[in-house]
Formats: sequence, C-alpha cells, structure tokens
Amino acid sequence: MIVVPTFVRIMVILLAVAGTAGHLAYLDALWWHSLGLTATVARDVSATTIAPLVAHAIVSFACSVFGVLLVLSNHRRHEAARALGLAYGAWSYLMAYSGVTMLFRPPAPGLEREIFEAHFLLIEVVGLVGLLRFTSVFPRALTREELLPTETLPPILLPFHNASVFMRRSWAPLAAGAVVLAVLWGWTASAGRPLSDAGLSRTMDVVRFCAAGLLVINIRSAWSSATEGDRDALTWLLVGFVLLLGSLSLLVGGNVLVAVTGFPEPDVAWRPILLDVGLVGFLWALSTSVLSRGGLDPAQALRSAATVASAITIGLFLAAGFEALFTGGIVSGFYFRRGVGTALSFAVMLSTYGTLQVVVSRILPA
Repeated sequence: MIVVPTFVRIMVILLAVAGTAGHLAYLDALWWHSLGLTATVARDVSATTIAPLVAHAIVSFACSVFGVLLVLSNHRRHEAARALGLAYGAWSYLMAYSGVTMLFRPPAPGLEREIFEAHFLLIEVVGLVGLLRFTSVFPRALTREELLPTETLPPILLPFHNASVFMRRSWAPLAAGAVVLAVLWGWTASAGRPLSDAGLSRTMDVVRFCAAGLLVINIRSAWSSATEGDRDALTWLLVGFVLLLGSLSLLVGGNVLVAVTGFPEPDVAWRPILLDVGLVGFLWALSTSVLSRGGLDPAQALRSAATVASAITIGLFLAAGFEALFTGGIVSGFYFRRGVGTALSFAVMLSTYGTLQVVVSRILPA
C-alpha cells in the first residue's frame, strides 16, 4: 500500500524537475547563452519573443510546484491530491517539450530516439489517468447508491452512465491508459510510421474527447451529491474557471479597445501573458480545492473574482465605445482628445462597482 504513493511522489518530483530544467535550458539557449546550447536553436530573439516564453515557463513552474505540494501533502483528501499532482507533473513536463527535447533527445536517429519521441504520449496518458482518478474521488468517493442512474436519465444515455461508473474504479483509468498506448503504438508501428505519430492520430483525439467528457460527468455527479463541506471544495473549481474565463474576457475587451481606438500595441506580448496569468489562477484555485482547510471562503473568492473580472471587461468595452464616440468614429465633428473616453469609462466602473458587487452576489451561489 505504501509503494504506490511513494512511486507517485517520486514520479511527480522527477517530472517537475525535468520540466523546470527544460524550460531553463531553452530560455538559456535563446537568451542568456551561458550553457553552450545555442548551436541547436541559434536565432535572434527579442524581448517581445522572450516575454511569452518566460510567462509560459512560469506557468509550467507553478504547475510543478503545485504538483509537488499536492503529492507531499498529508491532507485528508490525499488520494485526490496524489492524482491531481500526477496530472500537474505530466502537464509541467509536456509544457517544457522544446527544452526537454533539446536536453535529453538522443543525437543520432535510431531506436533510442524513437523511444524518446514516443514517451511524450506516455506522459500525456499518465496525466489523463491522473485527472480521471482525481475527479473520481474528489471531493470524496461517491457511494454505490449515489452512482445509481436517475429515473429521468434517458435510456440512450444509460451506456455512457455505466461507462462513467466503471471508470471510477481505482484500476480502470490505468487499464484504459495501458490499452490506449498499446493500440496506438501498435497501429503506428504496423503502419511503418514513427512512434511519435501515435499522439497525432485521430484515435488519440477521440480519447482526449472521451476523457474530457468523463471529467465533466464526474464533476457533475460530485456536485449533485455534494454535502456542505464538499460544496465548498467544488466551489473552488468555479473560482478557477472564473479566473480563466476572466482572463479570456479581458483579452477580448483589450482587443476591441485596441482595434477601435488605434492605441499603439505595447512592446510586451500582453495577450499570451494575460492568458498565462489566468491559467496560473486556475491552477491555484484547483490546488486550493484539495488542500484548503477552511481558512478561505470560496464563495467570497468566487464573487470577488467575478466582480473584478466583470468590472474590468465592461470598462474595456465602455472605453472602446466612448473612444469611438469622442474621436468622431460615431458622430462626425464630435472630437475629444484620445484617452478621455478610456478615463471616463473606468470612472464610471469605479462609481458603480458596489452595484456590480450586489448583482454578482445575487447571481452566484452564496
């Protein structure tokens, strides 16, 4: 019983270290040039190019840190923590694909390089197995009675329900992952193609789609059967989605503002950085859902995140509208200095922030 948790801890730590080393090596080869690795990826890069790469590396590093914290924790949800930590470790490693390839790929073509290229699919499947196991036992493992199909379930959906219940067994995701790897590698090898092509096949796309569907079904089942304590843990998932969707909303609002006003683009590649910030927030909230001991109120965090994201997004759209109005884009001959509309829009949002808080509080769960 002790062997499995220890193996998972070691695996996650190794994946986290390898992913972090890969990112650092890749950034060094592009920018710092201190490790002598520039010959393999020599090219001129600018601060605009480096900024999103650094932000991407920070996301991967955050994923590594959260993964290690999860697998080393002694929280009462230790099984869910281990499974999520395994998914984080795999994700961190895969995000460092370029650096890992540069550091560890065998230089000469042959069997060793073939195995190296193929192992990325193995890591992806390991991550999917971890996610499936996580949603099967988070925030708690459901009883047999709670997993019975409801009377309102259409008969056509019963096979999908039975499949989702079957996949909740502790060994089922692992067995399914092994079958997927054997089939994909076998088909690819029999077709005479490199094993690295297995991860690019349509069959693997179907596997990813089915895994995503199972994740949604498991979370929905957990929510419908949640107790009060379980509901708090699940609310942190909503916080993560709000942070991620909030970054997407800000991205859309910023694009609209720039397109309407013609404001000059900043030197920093703010779009991928904004998405990475939202992704780090999502990772933090998802980790907190497992590790939280009740010190933070998830409902309050949810309302605060939704209010701030909504206020800034609405402010960006208002700014675009005011700028178009004040600079003659809507009414010809009606001109104000560029930037007045943006200042006015955020003045409006600050003055109505309290009202927006009340509205959001009525919409979101208490």
